[in-house]
Amino acid sequence: MTQFRGIFGILTASYKEDMSLDEKSVRSQVDFCVKAGSHGIVVPVNASEFIVLSDEERKDIIRFTVEQAAGRVPVIAGVTTQSTYQSVEFAAYAGKIGADGLIAMPPYGARATDDEIVEFYKRIGDAGRIPVFIQNYVPPVGTVMSPSLCVRIMQEADYASYIKEETQYSSQVITEIARLAEILPKEKYLGTMGGKAGRYLIDEYHRGVCGNMPACDIVDIDAKIWNLLEEGKEKEAIALYNQAIPLMNMEYMYGYVLYKAVLKKRGIIDCDSVRVPGGKRLDKFDYTELDRILKELEPYYQV
Repeated sequence: MTQFRGIFGILTASYKEDMSLDEKSVRSQVDFCVKAGSHGIVVPVNASEFIVLSDEERKDIIRFTVEQAAGRVPVIAGVTTQSTYQSVEFAAYAGKIGADGLIAMPPYGARATDDEIVEFYKRIGDAGRIPVFIQNYVPPVGTVMSPSLCVRIMQEADYASYIKEETQYSSQVITEIARLAEILPKEKYLGTMGGKAGRYLIDEYHRGVCGNMPACDIVDIDAKIWNLLEEGKEKEAIALYNQAIPLMNMEYMYGYVLYKAVLKKRGIIDCDSVRVPGGKRLDKFDYTELDRILKELEPYYQV
């Protein structure tokens, strides 16, 4: 089974001014991630506004990413939908075109039973025939799964060997999953990655995670923090982490709106528009604060 480790940057679903998917900016993000030292790439998931992409667009963004990555880093394809049937279709497609792994939350809308959730992960793994990340995320799109259910899924679903943990008290959940997973063969549980914009990366590393999946807007800094930890340079890692925390906090507040604003300011995407409704947009005070934070981060950019 493939071993994934490190920072796996999540791409945004970039749009043109007319709100159609912007292939150029998607591919630009891929090149940025590779140059920035990202250890892998993930798309399309929550930070990619996957819920407002058409089926064709979801397939396109996976294909653009796999083509542009060209084997330089692994690509993990998001295949969450409202039904197992739909997710199986995306999983088969991702495996066919060369994605290296899958990530999925259980079908959303109506909460699936535990048995249905286990069957879901069996079927998408069998369809894609590549490693699967079980994404443990909060409602309304996510389904909170207990550590014991996550371990049961890995026991029963052949390709499910990784977790992405993002529920409440996620750090302690990471530790509990690792404890319960001790009953599994070594090749069945290959690790847990955190999320939450990387805000708990230091604590997660001490708990033995195999990585983190943040949005890619400062993936160069995230990857540098990880690399320093791997090199045993914890003081340097914490110092850089402390510099990045203000932006991570702002990211966690505004999500894809903030990711896109940063990517546009860094010249990686052309347009920072979002499709998801709800009015969560940056105001003039947010932009002033963002500019202040980015000015302080610029010396630490790797690209």
